[in-house]
Amino acid sequence: MPSGIRVSGRGSRPYRKYRPLPALILITLLGGFSLFIWFKALHDGADIDAAVRCDPPASPPAGVTYTSAGHDALNDVNPIPPDKVAFRVLNASQARGQAAIITEELRQLGFNQAGKPADDPAYEDRSANCRGQIRYGDNGAPAARTLSLLDGCIELIKDNRKDASVDLAIGTQFGSVLPRREAMRILDELAAWSEERRGQGSGELAAGGSGPEIEPTLLQAARSTSC
Repeated sequence: MPSGIRVSGRGSRPYRKYRPLPALILITLLGGFSLFIWFKALHDGADIDAAVRCDPPASPPAGVTYTSAGHDALNDVNPIPPDKVAFRVLNASQARGQAAIITEELRQLGFNQAGKPADDPAYEDRSANCRGQIRYGDNGAPAARTLSLLDGCIELIKDNRKDASVDLAIGTQFGSVLPRREAMRILDELAAWSEERRGQGSGELAAGGSGPEIEPTLLQAARSTSC
């Protein structure tokens, strides 16, 4: 007797079992790559800190403390225009008259608030085996940031001064001031910003070291070099 139910001769589609292995492999590879990048960044940071460090370390005068900051210590600080940077060049090398020469080179770049160049009291024998040091206090961080753009291989030294002045100590490996193209572009932008506000007083700068917003990638490129 025929039934009202028809049975198809085609079998039902088999259940496809989910295989998580390819996804796990991908996740593992991505995780391993991320760890590699993280460790490489840490390693590179340690390498450049060691490469720029002066040997022997500077001997601070009585009442002064020096703390070696990392190469990226000022990355979150906005630079100020070069004509607002109060600085002094100190000679920690064997080259006679080098501090005066570098002071003049900086003046030509718009750094016109220069103190009298002198020998570095932190290196009485003038034997700093390095490119140099930028020494600054809390209030001088924006000025130090501007100077640091000129040479990515200079060690950053935090001290306990209260004013916004900055010392640039030049070591035995310092030749002359040769900023990268990106650094010159930043200096031009800062100088133009300052010129537009000339005659408005220095209160804006004094209250926090204000300046124009500079593109972060440009700031990074200005100090990107092999030390």
